[in-house]
Amino acid sequence: METWIYLSLIPEALILSQLPPDKFGMYLAIGNRRQNESPAVFFEVDAAADLAAFRIEEAARRCVPHADGSPHRSIYVAVYNVMPRVPLEALKKAYLVTPAGFTLAVDPVEWRHEGDDRLFLYQELGPVYPRAVSRLNPGDFCRHVTDPAALVSLPRLAFIDLKLGPLAQDPDAEPSGLPYRQIDHLRDCLRSVREDPARMAKMVNRGLRPDVLYDLIRSGLYIGDGGRMRFFPLPGEDKLESEHYLWWHSARTVKGY
Repeated sequence: METWIYLSLIPEALILSQLPPDKFGMYLAIGNRRQNESPAVFFEVDAAADLAAFRIEEAARRCVPHADGSPHRSIYVAVYNVMPRVPLEALKKAYLVTPAGFTLAVDPVEWRHEGDDRLFLYQELGPVYPRAVSRLNPGDFCRHVTDPAALVSLPRLAFIDLKLGPLAQDPDAEPSGLPYRQIDHLRDCLRSVREDPARMAKMVNRGLRPDVLYDLIRSGLYIGDGGRMRFFPLPGEDKLESEHYLWWHSARTVKGY
């Protein structure tokens, strides 16, 4: 029976499983007996990658079918400081799972700087979970947050960027139906990074765990450190509607903005 290696972001963990990605995503989101209902984000890790930092072989010996022949759902290999120890190039696909257990696979592409003068709203997905605004594009934001020369930095960061609509160009513009709570606070944060050249980012929400708002993702999922970054773009709404209808319908029912 095949075994997969997954890097989970919520919670951060390296996991071996005999479940393929779609079933593993459902297992993470709703549990074995539908006792849970929470979003999940994870990557499939290349088994041929250098994972010497982990006790993979020991975990693999334990990841065997149960006595009744059913697959082993999860063997946790590591639950602390996991992201920085998995090679970026080993991340094959990203999987976005709705609280109802529907899983969308996303392939990586090369990220290209858009070059426009805009503000950004980022939801960090690990190892910490604040929501922040910034005038830095995703590549520069990732580099800024993981800069070891900074007073406070992270070894690696995973995050998504969220839609700001007209507020990306003008914090005082009409929000045009944006569903965020405390829109005035969001405006104040955007003004702060717009008007202060020394401020690269400002925290909007310190949340202990993230709200994963798939229908508000502007471009996709990012993970990186320093000058290195992998980008997993979310398909456009037309493609989601036509090719991934069940996932898209499920994603749009999630609230908690």
